This record gives sequence, structure tokens and C-alpha cells, in this order.
Amino acid sequence: MDVREGEDVEFKREMSPGAVKTVIAFVSTGGGTLCIGVDDEGVPVGVDDVDAEMTRVTSCLRDSVKPDILMMIPIVSEVIDGHDVIAVHVGRGVRRPYYLASKGPRPEGVYIRSSAASVPASDSAIIRMARECDGDAFEARLSMNQDLTFLYAQAEFEKKGLSLGPGEMRTFGMRNSDGGFTNLALLLSDQCPPTKKAAAFSDDGRIVFTEHREYEGSILKQLANAYAFLEAHNHYRTEFSGLERIDQYDYPAVALREALVNSVAHREYALSGSTLVSVMPSAAEIVSLGGLPTGIEYEDLSARISMPRNRALANVLFRLELIEAYGTGIGRMRESYEGEGLSPEMTVTANTFSIVLPNRNAPDAKAAGDAESLPEAVIRALADGARTRAEIQADLGVSQSTASRVLADLVGGGRVATIGSGRGDSVSPAIAPAPDPGIRWAMRAVSAGGRFVTWGGSMRLLLYGVSRRMEATVASGVWLRGGGSHD
Repeated sequence: MDVREGEDVEFKREMSPGAVKTVIAFVSTGGGTLCIGVDDEGVPVGVDDVDAEMTRVTSCLRDSVKPDILMMIPIVSEVIDGHDVIAVHVGRGVRRPYYLASKGPRPEGVYIRSSAASVPASDSAIIRMARECDGDAFEARLSMNQDLTFLYAQAEFEKKGLSLGPGEMRTFGMRNSDGGFTNLALLLSDQCPPTKKAAAFSDDGRIVFTEHREYEGSILKQLANAYAFLEAHNHYRTEFSGLERIDQYDYPAVALREALVNSVAHREYALSGSTLVSVMPSAAEIVSLGGLPTGIEYEDLSARISMPRNRALANVLFRLELIEAYGTGIGRMRESYEGEGLSPEMTVTANTFSIVLPNRNAPDAKAAGDAESLPEAVIRALADGARTRAEIQADLGVSQSTASRVLADLVGGGRVATIGSGRGDSVSPAIAPAPDPGIRWAMRAVSAGGRFVTWGGSMRLLLYGVSRRMEATVASGVWLRGGGSHD
């Protein structure tokens, strides 16, 4: 027999656990042939009973390898040099990773071919196989942990009058066609790897902890625990209107709920790390891994469209009535703050999505107390003259995105005007009350090249972005100097 062992050929005297690993390595890599009844030197020694040995090979592969490979590997008997030999012809599998049923799709259960040896596959190699065969949907891939329990999830399903047996698991996508647990099952199981970390701080700089928790177990259990944490830190302010007592909580309950559910349904679970829940004196923040799903832009968040990253998980949450209607979560969060002069803020990076819920009862919340809205607070802040965006942001105690949004609305509505180009490290566009028609006429006249104009009233303006920098001092009955000599 003029054949040697190599990357696609292996010899075994008889069927054994080592032979099973070889078959898994072949089907997981590029295919190959296992010859039973041949020693390591390539010398045929034969098998005693061909039929019995073929039955043994078939039974062993059927019981030991998942997913099933018997339909795709011919097992035939051949006579080589007068000896009965069994040849197992293995092609490259299309449902990788294949693994030992007793070990699961983990390095100790998945083998690949390396030269003439069958070696354990690395975690990254197993994940790559799953992506190649199952696509990029994390929740649909085969879970590397097949020893899963669902005590918490089953209890939650029972509360809603639903079953979570083998049939329902297949329907939801928790089991694949071979009966193996998918990553969706892993997330819902008591062994779910990602955790939620929750912390409360006594300062907005998040330096001093007042409480810290880490929640494990089923993603459903983590969701319930994180909400309980936020509820415990959702204090309220009491007011009286006549004899009526009015309690206003720091955060609308619907906003807390929708923000948390969003962090579960849309997170990228292929990224390792915890979801972070933080409560500060002025706001609560929830940060989950994964930016926006492919095909969604930041501007689309207000359009009430639904494109969940984890469709099967979102369906489970919908069936458990944790999601009321697809595509309404962000709108419901914003609506819960209507009339407050505050609004939830969302920040997106390539790998994170954060939601900040402002504390309605925070001492510097501009919507509370005198019922002043943010736009009116900006106008009041400009009473003493022009201010930069950064100064207004600091005065209001809001984020840059909120300050920019409010200012853009005021500029668009003609209530304030931007003066300044904003170019250069030390120059910020100044925001000032929009000048009345007379002042606008004076500014146009100066910028058009006129040297002297008169205007009654009293105001000091710094003008940028015209033909040259000019300082105009307006006083009742005096000249407005536009860069020439004073007559």
C-alpha cells in the first residue's frame, strides 16, 4: 500500500475514540479518508468481521458526533493486499463546527486537521466556523456551552401562561435543526455569560460609589434585577396643590423600563463585556455594547422604525410583554419627559450605545421649579450679553448635544443670532439675542462698507465674519464707528 498518513489520510487498526476525533477533524477542515484496518506504517492488517466493524463505525459516529454526519460520509469496505479494510470518506462539512457530543462545541470537543495530526480547535476558530455556516447573527449560532438550564426563564414564561419545552425552544430559535442550543438559548439560560453592572454615585463625576452590584444569570433575570436597582434609586419630590399631594419621581418609570429593555434587545453580544447602569445626582445612564445596527443612522432613531439587532431575542421579549410594540421605545422615552424642558439623550459610537435620562428633580434641572423651559432659560442667560455655547451649556447644566440642539432651534426660529465664525482654538461662536430690525440694518450698512451710521439705543456688539473685524459702539445720538476716522 503506497500511501502515507498526511493532512487528508489517517490509519487506524480499529475504530476508537481517536478515530472519532479524526473524522471530526476531517469534516471540520478540508475532508479526508480514515482507513480502519491499517497500522501506523500504512501496512494493511485487516478487520476480523467487516459487517460487524462497519456497524460499529456507523453506531459510534452516530452517537458521538454532532451535528449528524452519517448522511454525508460514505463508509465502504475495500480489499487491500488481501486484507479487508474499511474506508470512511469524509468531505468538508457545511454545518460546522462538528463536535464530540459528550464535550460540546468547545476546544475539547472540536478538532481540526494540522498536517498529519488532529488537534483541538481554538475558541476563535470555532467562532469562525459558526459564522461561516450560520451567518453573522450571534443569536443563531451554536452555543459553545451545551450544558444549559432554564429555571428562571421557564418561571417567567409560566407567569405569562406560556410553555418553554423542546418544541417552543425550536420555535423561538433556542435550538437548531440538530437539537443543539443556540446562543439565544445561552442568553436566556441560567448560565448566560454577559452580566449587568449597576452603580450609584454621590457625584456626577462618578468618583464616589454609594452602591455597586453585578447581576448574573439569565438575561431576563438581569433585566429584572437592574430595573429593581433603578427603582430603588428613583426618589421622588412631593408637592401640594391645595389639598392634593403630587409626587414626582426623578425618572419616569416608562423611560427607565424602555432604556433597560433597549439595552437588552439591541446589544451586540458577540462583544465581551458588561452592560453598565449608572445613577448620578443629575442623571441615570445605561451603556450597552454595539453601535447602531447595520442600515440604521442616528437620525433614524426618531422615525419609529424597528430593525433589532437580535430579532429572535426581541421576539421573546415581545411574547413576555417586555416589548409593547416594535419601534416605539425611544419615542416613549422622549414622550415621558414632555413638558419638563428635559429630554433623554443618546450617544452612539462604533461599539457602544448610551442613553442618558436626566433627573427631573435635580437642583440644576431647568424645567423644574419656575416651569421655565430650556429655550426660555437660554434667553434669560443671554440677558447680560453674548455667551458662547460652552458657557450656556455650563449655565444650564446640560450636555453639549442638548445645548447645541436648543440653540439651533432658537437660531432657526430667529430668537437668537450667531455672531462669530467659530474658527480657531480660542474662538467659539457667541450667541446673542437677535437684534431688532434697526440694529440689523446698521450691521448690514457697516458690513456693506458704509463708514458712519447713526442709531439710537445702547448696545455693544462684537462683529465677526464681515469684510473686516469692526467694533461698533452704539449710544443714543452718537455715531456708530465702522472702521474709518471719527467725524
